[in-house]
Amino acid sequence: MRQDQGLTILSIMFGLIGLQVVGYSAALAAEWSLPDTRVGIRTAPLLLLSRPDVQADLRLEPVQISGIHDTINELTRRALALRGKTGPAVMTERRAIDEAQAEWLAKNLSGNQLVRLRQIELQWEGARAMLSRPTVAEYLKLTPEQRQMLVRTITQSNLQRNRGASTPQDEQALSDAARSVLSKIQQELWANLLGPPCRFAMSSAIPRTRDPAAQHAGHTQEKR
Repeated sequence: MRQDQGLTILSIMFGLIGLQVVGYSAALAAEWSLPDTRVGIRTAPLLLLSRPDVQADLRLEPVQISGIHDTINELTRRALALRGKTGPAVMTERRAIDEAQAEWLAKNLSGNQLVRLRQIELQWEGARAMLSRPTVAEYLKLTPEQRQMLVRTITQSNLQRNRGASTPQDEQALSDAARSVLSKIQQELWANLLGPPCRFAMSSAIPRTRDPAAQHAGHTQEKR
């Protein structure tokens, strides 16, 4: 299944800038990892690799982990330099930032690690990927009626998480509700896309702040 061309690492970094990721010192930045609050939100694979639980699942070597942090810091620096700017040169640099992520992944991860990372991407985003990623919807062969049901279910979940507190159990409830919309064959296809569960080390209660990325996702789905 081909990969979707959707949110770029640049746009995601801009969202994370609001979470003060790039405000840390160089020493702290080297230890930064994608926070639990981003679960359920489509995320650039390089940023997912900053999480120790994902690193453990992929069995990354120390040199790979060091390279991940170095690359995130460098691409974030480049992204910050584009804030508030427009024009052809800016668009070229935006593309270059996304290409730099893809190039790093291709050069530094094995084929098996890349395949597993794609599975973890879908697990992290969860049921929202059924609508946010056109290739997933096509692969599952969602009917118009199923799409409408998923829009209602996911929109309601997004409204809940934007109101304040949420927990990993809320994300699991969304997953269960979305799976109930699928036929048995579609559920098997979805399970094949996800692969074995990644053991995300989540806190039992995830405090939510108003997340522009989550709000944008909810508004997008409401318009479908």
